[in-house]
Amino acid sequence: IVFFIYLWSIDPEAVKIAMSCFALFAYEADIRFGFDEAAVLTLLPNYNIYMELSAASTTFVTTGRNALQKKILSLLRRIEYATPGNKQAWYDTFVSQQHLAKFLAIYPKRVDDLGSTGSTASSPSVSASEASGFVGGGYGKFGKRRTGVHSSEHDIEDVFHEWANMTGFLCALGSVWLPVKNRPGTHGIPADTRRTSMEPVSSDLHYCPVTQFIGDSLKYLVCQNEKFGIQIQRHIQDLLGHELNPLCYPILFDQIKIQVDKFFDANGQVICSEQNTQFIDNVIVIMRSVFEMKAQQAVQNALEGPATTTGSTNTLGIVPNNNAGSPSSVVNSSSNDPNSSSTSGSGRNGSQQTNENPLANVNSLEQLVLNIVRYARQLDTSVAAVPIRIRVCQLVESMMKRRDDLSFRQEIKFRNKLVEYLTDWIMGNSHQFNQVHALGQSAAGVGVGSGVNVTTSQLVVDQYQHLARELDQASMEAVATLLHSLPLQPEESDRGDLMEAKSQLFLKYFTLFMNLLNDCGDDLNDDQSSLSDHQQTNNERPTSNITNQTQQQQQQQQQQQQQQQQQSHLINQMQQKQQSLRNSTIVAMSNLLAANIESGLMRSIALGYHRDPQTRAAFMEVLTKILQQGTEFDTLAETVLADRFERLVELVTMIGDKGELPIAMALANVVSPQYMDELARVFVTIFDAKHLLHQLLINIFAKEVEMADCYQTILRGNGLPTKIMSFCFKLYGSHYLYNLFAPILSKMIIADLRSYEVDPSRIEQHEQLDENRKNLRLLAHDVFQAIIDSSSQFPIQLRILCSCLYQVVQQRFPQHPLQAVSTVIFLRFLNPALVLPHEFGIVDAEPLPRIKRGLTLVSKILQNIANNLIFTKEFHMRCFNDYLRSTFDAATNFVLSISEPINLTSIIPSDEHQPIENNLLDSTAPSPTYPMSYISDANVLALHRLLWYHQEKIGDYLSSGRDHKAIGRRPFDKMATLLAYLGPPDHRPLDSQWISYDMTATKFEELMAKTQMHEREEFKSLKALNIFYQAGFSKQNNPVFYYIARRFKVNEMNCDLLIYHVLLTLKPFQAKPFELIVDFTHTCTDNRFKTDYLSKWFICMPDCFYYNLQACYIYNCNSWVREYTKYHDRIL
Repeated sequence: IVFFIYLWSIDPEAVKIAMSCFALFAYEADIRFGFDEAAVLTLLPNYNIYMELSAASTTFVTTGRNALQKKILSLLRRIEYATPGNKQAWYDTFVSQQHLAKFLAIYPKRVDDLGSTGSTASSPSVSASEASGFVGGGYGKFGKRRTGVHSSEHDIEDVFHEWANMTGFLCALGSVWLPVKNRPGTHGIPADTRRTSMEPVSSDLHYCPVTQFIGDSLKYLVCQNEKFGIQIQRHIQDLLGHELNPLCYPILFDQIKIQVDKFFDANGQVICSEQNTQFIDNVIVIMRSVFEMKAQQAVQNALEGPATTTGSTNTLGIVPNNNAGSPSSVVNSSSNDPNSSSTSGSGRNGSQQTNENPLANVNSLEQLVLNIVRYARQLDTSVAAVPIRIRVCQLVESMMKRRDDLSFRQEIKFRNKLVEYLTDWIMGNSHQFNQVHALGQSAAGVGVGSGVNVTTSQLVVDQYQHLARELDQASMEAVATLLHSLPLQPEESDRGDLMEAKSQLFLKYFTLFMNLLNDCGDDLNDDQSSLSDHQQTNNERPTSNITNQTQQQQQQQQQQQQQQQQQSHLINQMQQKQQSLRNSTIVAMSNLLAANIESGLMRSIALGYHRDPQTRAAFMEVLTKILQQGTEFDTLAETVLADRFERLVELVTMIGDKGELPIAMALANVVSPQYMDELARVFVTIFDAKHLLHQLLINIFAKEVEMADCYQTILRGNGLPTKIMSFCFKLYGSHYLYNLFAPILSKMIIADLRSYEVDPSRIEQHEQLDENRKNLRLLAHDVFQAIIDSSSQFPIQLRILCSCLYQVVQQRFPQHPLQAVSTVIFLRFLNPALVLPHEFGIVDAEPLPRIKRGLTLVSKILQNIANNLIFTKEFHMRCFNDYLRSTFDAATNFVLSISEPINLTSIIPSDEHQPIENNLLDSTAPSPTYPMSYISDANVLALHRLLWYHQEKIGDYLSSGRDHKAIGRRPFDKMATLLAYLGPPDHRPLDSQWISYDMTATKFEELMAKTQMHEREEFKSLKALNIFYQAGFSKQNNPVFYYIARRFKVNEMNCDLLIYHVLLTLKPFQAKPFELIVDFTHTCTDNRFKTDYLSKWFICMPDCFYYNLQACYIYNCNSWVREYTKYHDRIL
């Protein structure tokens, strides 16, 4: 503790002695455990840093205390492990720093007033006689205090220098108080043996003193002390921006946001004041320093090389002659990147830095930056406000350069909003400039007649005009970085045509940039003309004999020449700035057009034929630049929307290096409960169509098993894994269940006089208990034997499900994978269908109570077989225990057979759809392929909607996940960009039944009947149009139906009514073969089916209609029909 505290002493010799003493700890560890490196690092986890501190005490022999403190802080930032010693030293320093900060804030008032200035309860009041005691106050209990009754000016300066050293120490070592995962409880000596009178180190970290330290430090950014105020502000700027431990960055940004939020009232209106503006300005410097720290450190290390440099550099405009605590650029070559969290326990021969990025943990950045920009927008039109706006633009540019290291929640929306705000400052200071210019003109008018000096007013106008151009430059550079790969995103309140809204927004920005280019061209021409005039005037100036000129004339001529040279130099500088602004504008326009080529090219292409040669040249420059950038023009294709949806599906089904599904699993973990059923359907159909069902189930089940306490609770809840499993059972197992149970139920219905009741309390008088037991046992045997014999017909998708479940359970519960699979298959799949066969479509009507009771008792027997348990509680079922024991081995073999690993490469999904009637009663027929294996547009639209509504939560999940470093932010960035291009989903209410597999023909017909659609005039009018009707018979004596496509108008008629009309027309012939004629004469886009309704046709039409359709004749198939069919090839 003592050695750490002496590191911030203002006595360089004391500091070096303390640094050298750290080697003693290392020597002690070597003596005690030199033979065991692991034991050394356990006793002294910061071994390497201590050795470097000791070595630095001899390296920095002749350097000033600025360089020495800079080196110390760079080493302290690399301390990874918190120990009782460094934590207590930090806390002792924190308490002392609070006293000094309060003392300096009120100086030169009486020091005994400090006790009434809101000091903390733990901070004692200080008398005037103790003023000199502040010097060395932090380590006064370890060293001798200085004496004196009154504080001299020199002592006060030392107090300030010591406060600066303390603050830097707290910034660099603040990470030891953070509640990080690798707590140092096992390192070093236990905390209670090192405890002092201060707060216990081992206390619970619900309260983090680092948060209070950073919050208090930010408040001193507006310190108004007449002697030290400016110095305190600039030291806080430098120390928080350059010396703060990177692990404390999230706390820093959170504390800044808390303060900035106070500058807005309850209605969100800005509260402008001089103090608030000063805080905003200082905070911008801090944030920009944090963003630029990585690049600055790399350049600094490259410039310094391996040698140690001495000296001091004033990096942030701090008051000169400030030797203690002022920022110094002297850093030893061994200092590491401050933006990387350090590790020092990887070995004793050197430290090894990790590449973790603390900025990724900053979650409040977007709202903070937007609030800062909003505050700057509300500043007045004074000259002093323009530099603040310039710094805001520079902050945004610095932030975007660190984009890959930051975690944004809604990046596309955030960047679009910044572009909207910053473009208001481009050239638009015209109305503000006009106000200032008018003020200057009015002052000039008064001065002409009254002798008033108008130089000041004219200077204000010139200065404002110069600053306005610099603001244009800063704004364009920031906007250019924001527009890189940024799809324009209009406000969601605009529910009109998305493409039109994007085009209008593009036109707004592009026109603004083009006007700025023209303005730059005019200014360049004016500057060139001015330069030519000056040169011509200088050349035309008459030359006379120097000997005839007086000495005074020669001096005047020399002064004029110097002024002309200065003016020429100034004009050249202005030309360079104008050219730089022009280049930035070209880059911004190129980025804007490249990222929005489909909505912007048609809006801007006319500029290539503009009458003005300057405009044509500017546009050709922009077009050339986007061609050099390699912009893809595929977005101009007619299929761009379908291509983007396809990329969205590919992104969701993307597999990482370790088999993870980053986007899919993020959505699965953040989806709202009301969307789980829809997400389960979308996931299963999409992943299966991509032949990736195995990867989906592995990831979903792994998460479920990881959260389970025991194997009995797996898939017992109502979460997404259970819903995905249930949907798989329903989608892929319906045919299997029909083939399995339909023959058995048919026999039961024929022998409906049998009774299966075995409970003596429920048996009827005329029934025989032994006979009923025999009937139930025979029924149970038939059902169980049918299940065992059907293993070869078990659906391949359900085999994949069982295999995945077996694998993940085996990893977590190695002794119980078979029990888990067996329980799930019988409890969730087989038994529900057996107990409620009418709900699974196995029988048409609900079974009689007697049969239903028998099926219920059979399901109990099957579940006990699955669980390898005999009946103990139900006495009347104990008679079946012998039978249960005889089936355990067969059940185990069955579960093993359906859980075997599957060679997925050998599975080729069939494109043919086998009708149900082909194998209703043939239990030996191969398992039919599942219907509708394509990705319907309805499912893609549902995926788009789910991703859009949950994209912010997905971003938060990915940035906070444990695999964030391995996965990175690229998948989320691609998803956010695609969603921005696609725009918001359709806002009209979408009935999920239309796109659900639950919407069968029967249910659709029942829904239409309940609403009495057939009684409505709209339905009668549609029926009268004869769009679909039956007329005549074919040569095979089959009824013939006609569909006249040109009679259906998509924008005038309800497609639901047409589907209902077709169902009613076909219903009388559903059990008979029939033929269909489709007439496409004069068919065009007005007669099409929208994509979601096209899917609905296939969902709502009964399978028997497809089976009984004998022939379909297409008449007059034109080119439009061929293109429509090709576009919807996946559905058709």
